[in-house]
Amino acid sequence: MKPILKKNRLYHEVINEIFSSISKEKLKPGDKLPSERTIAELLEVSRTTVKEAISVLEANGIVSIKPGVGIFLVSHTKQVIQQELLAVLKPKKQNLSELIELRQAIEGDAAYYAAKRITVGQRMELENCYVNLKNAELNGELAIEEDYAFHKAILTGANNAIMEGLMEVISEKVYSFIQQNRMETLLQPLEVKVVMKQHQLIYEAILNEDAESAKKAMWEHLHSIKVRHNYE
Repeated sequence: MKPILKKNRLYHEVINEIFSSISKEKLKPGDKLPSERTIAELLEVSRTTVKEAISVLEANGIVSIKPGVGIFLVSHTKQVIQQELLAVLKPKKQNLSELIELRQAIEGDAAYYAAKRITVGQRMELENCYVNLKNAELNGELAIEEDYAFHKAILTGANNAIMEGLMEVISEKVYSFIQQNRMETLLQPLEVKVVMKQHQLIYEAILNEDAESAKKAMWEHLHSIKVRHNYE
């Protein structure tokens, strides 16, 4: 578990970290979780936040609390536990569809203008974000922070203050969307490869100053999420 960067409801992030630990098989069905105090220290959040997360997980039958003994993952299969965790965090499908359409409109143009306007310093930052994202994906990590940072670097590279302002207004929704999509994608290894290729196409188009291809790659990347997860 690693420290949480505040961008979402904190107890959601605690659940994220538990999901990630299950995906990497650091936690298995029936395993005892670290104590609330230990989790709070590892993630650098309050014990109140950890208690809230554990309460949500217990209410949804994902963990079992044995007084005086500890907190345990229920003895279901790994896949069942992961699906139950997703259900806890999943927003309404209609809202996701509308958010994707808004992101296509803003981020598609952002990729277009980034290919035309990105500065040397911004290009270096985008490269750094892309490498971090690629490494996280190759290591089988959720890569929520890395994915968000990559898209944000493209938006910054567009050098359009109004675009940045609009995205800032919906930044929490965008982060939550990336969180949800990443958790679902991690359950399907082939999808991870598809997403990696899509990010590569966006990145290379911007570096090659191919504005039309950058816009197309971004639009298709977001549209494929809509289709793949049946958000239409």
